[in-house]
Amino acid sequence: MPRLESLSPCLESLSPLSPSSTRWIPSSADAHTTFEGFCSEWQYSIAQSQSADALTASFDILTPPQNRTSTKIRLGTFVVFALSTAELAQEYPEDSEDYRKICQYIPGRYLGLVTSAFVRWNEDDGSTVEDVIVHFVSKFTPQPSMVANNFIPIFPVSSTVPVDSSALHTSILFPWIDHKQWTTFGVRLRVRQTNPSALVFELCNEDFERFEDKAGKDYSRLESLDATLDDETKDTLARLSVAPFALPAEIWFDIRNHPDIKEPLCFIGDIDSLESIIAGCTPRDHESSVLDEE
Repeated sequence: MPRLESLSPCLESLSPLSPSSTRWIPSSADAHTTFEGFCSEWQYSIAQSQSADALTASFDILTPPQNRTSTKIRLGTFVVFALSTAELAQEYPEDSEDYRKICQYIPGRYLGLVTSAFVRWNEDDGSTVEDVIVHFVSKFTPQPSMVANNFIPIFPVSSTVPVDSSALHTSILFPWIDHKQWTTFGVRLRVRQTNPSALVFELCNEDFERFEDKAGKDYSRLESLDATLDDETKDTLARLSVAPFALPAEIWFDIRNHPDIKEPLCFIGDIDSLESIIAGCTPRDHESSVLDEE
């Protein structure tokens, strides 16, 4: 079945890798390679980033430093994000049924922490494109059980929750109680639209460093578990891991007024739904589509 990455030439703007070397979501057959490889590369990245200045470290593992310029979104910023169906629909004529179906799909909104942010400069036209890596925030612990400890609580916590001195603190009081910052699962986004706010929730510098430290240890433990996992578990973990290509997204800086924030596992449902819609679509530039290559 065609994947979202099959939207070529749009693929070139969504992914830093070639179509032949990337997949939209790993299948059970190749989840082992993708999952294990990401853990290894991430450990190398975090080891280098820990020597950087506060809030300048990067979780990115693929983009050469010479292709980065100053970013607009600060590391350690909490954001709400959603997949940009408007961007995906651009591959189809505006008066087509395909365009309408994609635009009519309403993706969920998700909460997360920006752990990497960088800008690519296009030498051909002088334009810039900003990518961010966002690690999920949730009311619940990560699943399955072997990764249930891969999180850090975010202050404030309720009296029913045991006091945890490791809770992350924000410069402005976090607007929800008993939320958890996941350390090993997230998404790479290409910023297509932002909704600015005078009120931005950011981690204190030292707490971002503590997040990096905990995430580094959790990724190491995750890699050591790889040989003990069955294919279904590997697939679930791979689908929640940061992909090597960016997905088009809209971002909100004011994280408060979003009454229906979805849980991270729903993000997989959004992907599956959009892939199902796109599977029945014909790209605008059919001759250059990856669909022709399959």
